[in-house]
Amino acid sequence: MTRLKKSSTHSCKSYIFCAVLSLLFLLTLSGNCQTVESLEKEIKSIQKDIKLAEKLLKETSKNKETTINQVNLLQAQINQREKLIKTYQNQINAINKDIQNNKRKISNLEKELKSYREEYANLLLLSYRNRSNINSMLFIFSSEDFNQAIRRIRHIQELNALVKDKIEEIDSTQIKINIQLDKNEKNKKDKEKILADEKEERKSLMSDRDKLKNDIASLKKREGQIQKDLAAKEKQTKEIQKQIEDIIAEEVRKAKERENAAKKNNTTSADYQLTGSFAQNKGKLPFPVEQGIITGKYGLVKHPTQKNVTTNNKGIDITTTEGAKARVVFDGEVSFVRLQGNNNAILVRHGLYFTLYANLDKVYVKRGDTVKAGDEIGRIHTDVSDKKTILHFEIWQENKTSLNPSIWLKK
Repeated sequence: MTRLKKSSTHSCKSYIFCAVLSLLFLLTLSGNCQTVESLEKEIKSIQKDIKLAEKLLKETSKNKETTINQVNLLQAQINQREKLIKTYQNQINAINKDIQNNKRKISNLEKELKSYREEYANLLLLSYRNRSNINSMLFIFSSEDFNQAIRRIRHIQELNALVKDKIEEIDSTQIKINIQLDKNEKNKKDKEKILADEKEERKSLMSDRDKLKNDIASLKKREGQIQKDLAAKEKQTKEIQKQIEDIIAEEVRKAKERENAAKKNNTTSADYQLTGSFAQNKGKLPFPVEQGIITGKYGLVKHPTQKNVTTNNKGIDITTTEGAKARVVFDGEVSFVRLQGNNNAILVRHGLYFTLYANLDKVYVKRGDTVKAGDEIGRIHTDVSDKKTILHFEIWQENKTSLNPSIWLKK
């Protein structure tokens, strides 16, 4: 009895193990399909960014003198090309896997087809033997009694049905094989096209890298002016950051007062409700412009020509087209509007989170205004000299901590 129980338990465990392996295999196949689809979408998205970068570079290249923005744009374009080449390689790997899977399916189907044909041949032989010496009708009428005649009729009908079914199985399997062969033929053509596209992209990448080297060399000749511009920009940035931190501290203080008042009434303040909603949308926030490319990353960034110069970017810089508008990324209230020539800035409060939109030459809102996600709040300034149009965008938390916008924005 004990031996039987152990055997049963072992069998059960083996069954569960096999079931889990089968499930994992199916999930892997499903994942591969999703990967191919996502890679195609990713390629289209990257190609769109490259076209935009090329357009922006064409606009800024009208200025004969090389600028930092041109270098940043070119570097962003190079990054996108490298990303595209990597995605092409991933797509080729996915296609190769698909081809191998189809080959395995074809091999299995061909084995089935061979088996069906052998069975069909045996049925034909059986049918021939039954009818070789005597006609079917004569075979039935020569029955000893009625019951035997019925049995013989059924035997002939069943044999005919088996032959018909086997023909259908052969035809169906052949169709399945043809489908897999067509898929592989398409995969091979797709692979050839991707390899050709990758080759062209590598040529463009090499050309961009050569141009970047030349542009950096050109910038180094104006080192003195660049350092002067950097110092002025750093001073201006520190002034704005100080104002922002003070305003955030004041807004947080007011929000906590409202929360304490709400607790006394056994309710939750709108600030904390909005805070939760904003936090839940991490990675889902819309881009603050209709179209643009990130040319200034968040955090510590090395200067392209000044080796010993590193800036701490509290947000990201988005290069866009002339006349572009800044858009609010989430529902909120305008906390602060800084008006200073062409470098206006708007701070929007989203509960205990804040978003900053800077480098605006026109402002469409005022302090206290309620705004919705997607609302246009200002026009981004276009520099007359080098035609650059850059939105500086930041995200802040209640403890005066800046957050990386690239992580919060939708990809």
